[in-house]
Amino acid sequence: MKETILAMKLKEYREKNKLTQSMLAELLEVSDKTISKWELGATYPSKKNMIKIAEELDISLETLLLEETKKDNDDLKVSIKYGVISFCLIFFATMIITSFNQDFSTIMNLSIQEKFGVLLTTALKLLSISVPPAIIIGSVFYFYIFPKNKKENEPFPRFRRKW
Repeated sequence: MKETILAMKLKEYREKNKLTQSMLAELLEVSDKTISKWELGATYPSKKNMIKIAEELDISLETLLLEETKKDNDDLKVSIKYGVISFCLIFFATMIITSFNQDFSTIMNLSIQEKFGVLLTTALKLLSISVPPAIIIGSVFYFYIFPKNKKENEPFPRFRRKW
């Protein structure tokens, strides 16, 4: 028996509502063995029962039937992580490179307000140099590398049962 999205969601939301299979079966006017079969993916509820399940568990049919995009959210988090790491690397590399071109003797003779102004303009310049490549790198991972890896890891496309 194949565990389907419906089977996993039914069990998850039944347990969240603190219902046993027997309790849910009584609410839906079916046997507890029927609930067990639905949760194992052996059989599927009728349309009428699907509507009852959604009502009793206080969820939408879409929530019950559609696969969550947890993997997509994980990919987004990893892409943002790569973007932040690349931003930091580019920012510090740019800071080191520009420090070689900076004349520190003139900065030391400036007042505190002028030093703060130089620091602020330098930081903004470094940010403007570092942010675009970091966004590009994060986007490349999210839109190109992760989808490509998904396709390579699947030997053949999966066919899912649509309701």
